[in-house]
This record gives sequence, structure tokens and C-alpha cells, in this order.
Amino acid sequence: MPKVYAVQGAEVVARLSGISKSFARIAALTDVDVAFYVGEVHAILGENGAGKSTLMNIICGVMRPDKGVIEIGDQSLSHLTPSVAAASGVAISYQHPAILDDLSVIENLKVALPPALFGAAGGRRLAQQILRPFGLEIALDARCNTLTVAQKQLLEIGKALAQTPKLLILDEPTASLDQKSTDLLFTRIREVAAAGTSVIYITHRLADLRQIAQRVTVLRDGKVRGGGAVDAISNEDLLRLIVGRTLESTFPPKASPSEETILSVRGLKGRGFREVSFEAGRGEIIGIAGVAGNGQTQLVRALAGLQPFEGEVRIGTESFAQTRLLDKTAFMPSDRHSEGLAADLTIRENAALAALDRFASFGIVNRSREIEQVGKTFATLAVKAPSIEAAVSSLSGGNQQKVVMARALLADPRMIIADEPTQGVDVGARAEIYRILREVSNRGTPVVVNSSDAVELQGLCDRVLVLSRGQVVATLSGSDVREDRIVSAAVSAATHADNGEGAAPSQRGGGWRHFAQLDNAPALPLLGVILLLAAFGYSQNPHFLSNLNLSNILLLTTALGFVAVGQTVPLLLGAIDLSVGPLMGLGVMIASFFILDGASAGTIVLGFGLMLAVAVLVGLVNGLLIRFANFTAIAATLAMFIGLQGVSFLFRDAPGGFITYPVVEVITMKIGPVPVAFVVLVGMALLAEYVLRRTRPGIRLRALGSNAESARRIGLKNDRIFIGGYVVSALFAALGAVMLMAQIGVGDPAQGANYTLASITAVVLGGTSLKGGRGTFIGTVLGALLLTEVLSMVSFLSLSQTYQYVFQGTLILAAALIYSAARGKTEG
Repeated sequence: MPKVYAVQGAEVVARLSGISKSFARIAALTDVDVAFYVGEVHAILGENGAGKSTLMNIICGVMRPDKGVIEIGDQSLSHLTPSVAAASGVAISYQHPAILDDLSVIENLKVALPPALFGAAGGRRLAQQILRPFGLEIALDARCNTLTVAQKQLLEIGKALAQTPKLLILDEPTASLDQKSTDLLFTRIREVAAAGTSVIYITHRLADLRQIAQRVTVLRDGKVRGGGAVDAISNEDLLRLIVGRTLESTFPPKASPSEETILSVRGLKGRGFREVSFEAGRGEIIGIAGVAGNGQTQLVRALAGLQPFEGEVRIGTESFAQTRLLDKTAFMPSDRHSEGLAADLTIRENAALAALDRFASFGIVNRSREIEQVGKTFATLAVKAPSIEAAVSSLSGGNQQKVVMARALLADPRMIIADEPTQGVDVGARAEIYRILREVSNRGTPVVVNSSDAVELQGLCDRVLVLSRGQVVATLSGSDVREDRIVSAAVSAATHADNGEGAAPSQRGGGWRHFAQLDNAPALPLLGVILLLAAFGYSQNPHFLSNLNLSNILLLTTALGFVAVGQTVPLLLGAIDLSVGPLMGLGVMIASFFILDGASAGTIVLGFGLMLAVAVLVGLVNGLLIRFANFTAIAATLAMFIGLQGVSFLFRDAPGGFITYPVVEVITMKIGPVPVAFVVLVGMALLAEYVLRRTRPGIRLRALGSNAESARRIGLKNDRIFIGGYVVSALFAALGAVMLMAQIGVGDPAQGANYTLASITAVVLGGTSLKGGRGTFIGTVLGALLLTEVLSMVSFLSLSQTYQYVFQGTLILAAALIYSAARGKTEG
């Protein structure tokens, strides 16, 4: 059994003994023994796929080991949960931050940190204290989808440190950070270690290891291969343990100077950069360097055709405009998860995505040719995968990056643009990526690499452009391409401009941008449309705004409004509830047997109670089917739709059972032209909005809808939240049934079903995202009011029912275009 390296006299914070974990019979960890001590920074090294992240997920409770024992303090457990791990003093900063894009900065902190940390002031002072040590100057109310990758990483680290943990896990924390942020992070690590925290530091960078760690353990193929005191083990020995062999050199030999120019860029300018000119000969790799935020990212995106530019780009003898670059250039993004991979597709599908035309004849893909070419490319890149048909999300970070590179190679591009190509990639995979880029360049395809790692630029690139304030301040070639020259050129520029990469989101567009980010922003234009339609209806028929018609519109809105408010909850979760309409109809059917003339007060109360009880049962069944029976939301609620509709017809095959008028009179009571029930609807929507924005349950609901996996990793009880959301949806459908009962006054088995589509329409009109995480109950009520207004106008203007659907479809399409355009501008 591998040796457990102990620290003489030190107190053990956590010990793992005999930990094993397999996925589909493939061993990720085998009999791992390791201990972590008070006040020590313990580095874990290993290639991508070596088992590092799996081991950390077990320590923080995200995964359950197949066997082994976890000791934390005086507890000895077979497994942890995220909540138990957090209560035991374990905190983790993930390599891919568990940041919820649809929540604001302060909401991300609130949902992840214990409530006790936040005081009456809402925790703004605490949030600033968390961010300040990293120089993270961002608006607390900014939505996190406006943050850069580096800002998200620092926020993730800040969340972990705010818990003052006994055991702090940092998984590749510097992968996306510049040198200044890295230095600030190392200062904080030393501070918390000096205060007694045990720090587990996962990295691929041996330089980081030497600066920050006292002890190291190396994993390979899921097993501990060795380790010891950092100052007692050489880099060569560490590399041998990591890859199982001796690496002759990380970087391949550079090209000999060539007279043939294969890439010429002249006077290129665009957002974030200007007057950039350079040339590349055959076999030359061009590097882009500079302090973060000085236009490097914008420049490479322009070269890839992803951003508008002015100037000339020539590849060989051909000139390329932006649209042609986009078609002929392969781009490897720095954030492979948001831009580089389609998480729901297989490894093969991701690799072949940009080259389908090469595998197709008359528009039909030849699968055998596709598999053959993908397989050859994967063999060249040494992609480690159980099968090319496995989900790409099942791969380690380095192998995912190889899939991104495979797609670039299979597309047979005219130029390859690589933005931070080895970010979060182990030393063995880096060497393979460097080798492939060099081979591609030697074959005559221009390669441009943007990297924040000066050592990488020195070893890989033949020519390096150093940018400051969006301009080239130095061009280094030949023997001048050295780490010290690159860094010196970057930091010696007089000033550094911020081109938007690191700016606080609230400072990049003023009040309009901030307002357009708000979930409630669609309510304002929606209210304007409602008022304009009312004015148009009045101009065509003065009776349109009579007290009688206003009362009817608001009463109809109330029935639709209740069920739509309920529908908003599943949509916020990124799901849907198709059963709400038939549930309303079933509620009316139940009422038609109990809430009748001559029925006692007890019988009437029982009828209302049964309506609510059935709603709770339906909500529970929907939630359980989706979370535990692996039904999709559409399949589960569609089955419930059919079942409830059938039950209604079993009760009555024709209308019958007239609702007692005194109850109807109470439900439809008015104050002037305004029904009291409508006032109740508005009040409940406002209360729901407050809960959604200002309370932990509401923030957790949006967190789950924003990203279920990130919500699980920060310890949210996803199953409980999801099932609770469906119960709430069903209860609001029951309230809608009460209003429908009062309107039709009879048990009709055919009623209710139409409310399913109408409720979804109202929610979408109100501005709630079908992707989940973002929405508004206020907008939903306005959407219901607009739909009802359109229905009334069609009747008043004596138009056919066709116009009702035309108007509704037009409104939905217009709303979708307006909302997406407005939000796209705020995030651009």
C-alpha cells in the first residue's frame, strides 16, 4: 500500500483510508490513503483523469465512495453529503466555479454561505469584505453572467474562504488568473494556513507548487503514486510520478525561419484594440501577450471572425472579411464549457460538429466515415475516453480540451486561433497540445495563441506580440522570445486601459444596462402595451372601458393569473407543468359535488379542502416522477394532463352540479369595477416576488433553475426544492379552479384544459426565461391581463377567433425579440 506521508506532531484535520470509486466499471480511485494536517498546504498533482477532482468531490460530499473511510476531526464516516461536509468545516473552490449566472454577485454569496453570516443589512458589508482581498471591484447587484471567467473564479474562492473552514480545497484556483490576482490569492492562502486551516491545493503548475505548498501527493490512474515534502522532491521526479514516464521536453522544437508568408494582418482595429499589424511565415506560431484586460481576448476573437473589425487579414494570397473568417477559422475558446462544448452531446458529436460537411454526401452524414476520422484524430491527440459515444461531460478537463482541439483539426481550417489553450490542463496533455499546434503550423496553417502564461509563450511561440491599451507595444521574435522580456514589455507600459474584461459590470453601460438586466424589466413595456391596447379599444368602442367590461376583464384575468403565477414556479426551475389546466377542471368537478345549494357549511368547507388536497397530491406526484422516476417534466406532466382529464369525465360525462350562488357571490365580490379576487391575486404576486428576491427559499429556487449541478455542489437540497415547486404550482392551479368555478357555475368536465397553454403564454409574455433561473411574478400577472384584454378586444371588435391566436402569437414573438435583444446588449 502506498505510504501515507505524516507530519511529525501535527494534528490531522482529515484522513482518507482505502477510498475507491468507479464509474461504469472504470476505476476513478483505487485504495487511496492520504492525510491532511493543521496549518499545512498540501498539493495534489496528477494528469487530467488521474482522480484528483473525484477525490475532492468525495471529501466535500458531492460524490459517495464505493468503499473506504473518511475521518474529519473525531468523525469517522463512510461518506459525506455537501451539508454534512460544510458543517464539519470543509469548503471547496471548484475548478469550474459553482457560480449561478442568473443570480447577482451578492445572491450567489447568500445562497452558498450560512445565513448566520449575513446581518440585518443584507450582508453587503460582508460581501465587500469577501471580495476586497482579491481586488475584485464588481457591483454586488450585477448578474454573474456579466462577469469574466477570472472574476467568477475569484468569487468562487472568496465564497470558500468566507466560511473560515478547517479544511479548504482549492481546485486549480489560478488557471484563469493573472499574476496580480495569483499573488493576492497566495497571500490569503498563507494567512489562512497560518491561522490553522488545512489547505488542499490541486494544480498542474509546478511553479505554484513551489511557491505555496509544503507537502505533495501525486495521483496517477486513480492511485497514489508517491509524494512527500515539497523541498525534498525534484520537478523531474514529480513529472515521472505524474505521467509514469520521463518527458524529454514539454515544448516541441521551433521552426526554422521561412521566407514564405502565410498570414498577414495590417491595420486591424476593433472594440478593445487598434492598429495591430504582424506577419507569420510558414511554421511560425504567433503569440499574444499582455496584462489581462488590454485587448488580447478581443483581438483573437476578431481574428476568428467572432467580433467586427476594420483592416486587412490575408491568409496566403486571399483576403478574408469577418464572415469568411468565421467560416474558415477554427477557434479554441478559453472557456470550453460555455463556448467550446455542447454538454448534452456525445464526444463524437462534439468533435465532428464543425466538419459534418466533410462526412456528408447529398446532405446525409456517412457515419462510418465520421467515426473513422474522429477515431484517427483522437488517436493522434491521445484522448482518454471510455467510448466516443460517451457524454463529453464525463471527460476530465484536459480530455475535454482535446475534444475542442479535435473539432478544430477535423474542420480542416485555414487558420487556428487558440485562446488560453492549456488552461486547466495537466503537463502531459499540454505537451500533446503543443505538439499538435506545432505540427499544424509546420504544415502551413497559421496558428495564433493568446496566453497569460509567459513560460508557455516562450516555449511554444516563434513571435510574440505584447499588447497594452489595445496596442502592440512590443514584437518579440527569435531569441528575444523570453519570459523576462515578455513580462517586462507587458508591465513596463505606462498605463493599462480596461477594455471591459475586468470592469465592474455596473460601470459598463449606466442605468439602462442595469435596468435591462432586472427580471422585472419586461413589466414596463408590457404595461405600456396594455395601456395602448386599452386606448385603441376605447377609440373603436367606448364601451370597452365601461365598468362592466373592466370588471369582466379583471375577473377573467384572475382565474388565468392564479394558474399562471403557479406555472411561473416550474418555469423558474427550468421545467414546465402541463397538468395545471386539467387540474383546474378537476377542482371544479370536485366542487360540483360539495359546494351546492342546500349543502351545509361543513360540506362546503370539505369541498374546498378536497380541492386543495388533490392539488397537493398532484404536485407531489409530478415532482416525484420527475426527480425519482427519471421522467422528463414534459412527459410526467403530460401524462398527468391526460389522467386528470380522464378522471374529470369519469365524474361527469356532461355538465352538472350547479355551484351555490352565495359562494359565487362572495368569490366575485367587487370594489367598484375591481373584483376583490383580483386585488388578492396582485397581493399574492407581490408577496411571491418578495419571497423570490429577498428570501433564501426564493434565491434557492432561482439557483436550482439557473444551474442544477452548481446548486447541488453548493449544498442545496435540489429534490426538496423541485418537488416543493410543483406543489406550489398545483396549489395556485387550485386557486384558479376556485375562480373558474365561480365563472362557469357548474361542473363541466371539458373546462380547464385550455388554461395550460394560456398560462404558459402569460408567463412567457411576462418575461420569464424558458431556460430557468430568471422570471417575475409581476410580469406574469401583466401577461395574463394582456391576454385577457386581447380576448375581450376580439369580441368587442366582432373579429373571428383566428385574430385572437394571431394577436397572441404576435405578442409572444415581439416579446421574445425585445427581451432577448435588450438582455443581449446588457451582456455584450
